[in-house]
Amino acid sequence: MIVGYNPETHFERFGDQTQYFLDDTVLEWVKNIKRTHHVAIKHAANPVIRRDRPWEVWPHFNTTVTALRDEDGRFRCWYMDFTNLGFEGGAEAVWKPKLSYAESSDGVHWHKPALGAVIVDGQDTNRLAWDDRLGTPVALSVIRDPVDPDPERRYKMAYLPEKLNINVPKRSTITHSHSLGLCFAYSADGIRWTQEPSNPVNLIWGGDVLSLSYDGERARYVIYGRGHYAAETGNPAGDQWFTRHFPGQPFGWIPKRAVYRLESENLLDWTPAQRVLAPGAYHNLDDQFYALSYFRLGRYHCGLLPVFHTVDNTKDAELVYSHDGIEWRHYPHGPWVIPREGEETWDAFQVDTVIPPVRVGDNSYIFYGGADFHHDWAFVGKAQGLDTPEADRPPDELNEGLGLAVLRADGFVSLDAGLREGIISTKPFFSTGEKLIINACCHGNGYIDVEVTDPMDEPWAGFTRGESDRFSGDSVEHVVTWQGRSAVNEIVGYTRLRFYMKDAELYSFRVADT
Repeated sequence: MIVGYNPETHFERFGDQTQYFLDDTVLEWVKNIKRTHHVAIKHAANPVIRRDRPWEVWPHFNTTVTALRDEDGRFRCWYMDFTNLGFEGGAEAVWKPKLSYAESSDGVHWHKPALGAVIVDGQDTNRLAWDDRLGTPVALSVIRDPVDPDPERRYKMAYLPEKLNINVPKRSTITHSHSLGLCFAYSADGIRWTQEPSNPVNLIWGGDVLSLSYDGERARYVIYGRGHYAAETGNPAGDQWFTRHFPGQPFGWIPKRAVYRLESENLLDWTPAQRVLAPGAYHNLDDQFYALSYFRLGRYHCGLLPVFHTVDNTKDAELVYSHDGIEWRHYPHGPWVIPREGEETWDAFQVDTVIPPVRVGDNSYIFYGGADFHHDWAFVGKAQGLDTPEADRPPDELNEGLGLAVLRADGFVSLDAGLREGIISTKPFFSTGEKLIINACCHGNGYIDVEVTDPMDEPWAGFTRGESDRFSGDSVEHVVTWQGRSAVNEIVGYTRLRFYMKDAELYSFRVADT
């Protein structure tokens, strides 16, 4: 039986790309197999970054934070310290944000270096100097550019500045008086930043969350975030955060937080913001989407999507995926990737992230913002007459930190077999790789045997199940062998793989030389 035939490519050619099981793309058939979504384990040292310096007031890690792992192995984090508490009037007027910096050699133990740029009460701080003619960043995202040859532009920062009345008289379609648009800054070292001369480069970016990435396949810079938010009308008489929802209309009309996408070849000319993720059938009536922590897993565009539950005033993060970065898919019963704990814990009410996962050895590190207070009760609770003690908490009593959750390397989803043997049969594919490498875990007396067949399901001699060297361990990169042989590139043409499993989890496979 021929499955997945394409007249242009015959069968799929996926080279040495790792194949995951986020959906059924590579599967022909399965028997006694289930798909499992895995939950990250929180690190015992959490929160790994917290308020611990005398000049810090309210370090904010839920959305106004960005981090990466540099080529020298350092983990680097840029975050905002809000030194005032307010609601409307512009960030410079009510939040008074200060751009701050921390770094770590292992992602667990962080250092806030004295940068010699900003002195507070006679003390050198970890605050960065900033040209704030347009305002200090409130939303920001930093990448190390893999293609720009200019060392002075090695680091790129996309950010949203906020400054009181920056858009009065109105200059853009943004309905805030204190928002102007999308801006960029460049740096050779991530510490000293130079503003893009043509800032703002886009006048319709109105959200306070964004995530910048570079798509090497398409040679484009891509941003995901809140490009528009129709509920924010600019009229102070209206409820700027919580509005009517129209569930019978497409996407519930649009007065909800949703994720938009735009792209550019040069960081200056951007496509119109396109809505790509909006709450719908898989979410509750009050749910809204805050941001998207974008990353790739093989063929898949992936994201950790913070979901804001407006009634309970809490946030959680779910895994979403796409084949093109535009049409995104949800799992109807997938768990939150990082579970919130109960009350009296540091991340009791908010867990979200705008930071892509980082591969560290056999693990994926997921940095996330957590908070022991609700999304907005401390800001607007008193004005709205909410019966909550949070309405009276000053900003230096709002405990928010950066947490670390650890997942098996690329271990978001697996295909599992239980006590009965299960079978996974792939569609035919072509690869010139020498070895079959699997990411898998067996429990108890569990095992995985692998057989290679031709497109017509006939096993290849030398690569049958009976000749397979049984795997019964736990490895993110196990090389499958058949009587000690691993050279699957000796098999000509297109092939299928058949995995025979019991009490085991299969996360991915690839056919590659190393």
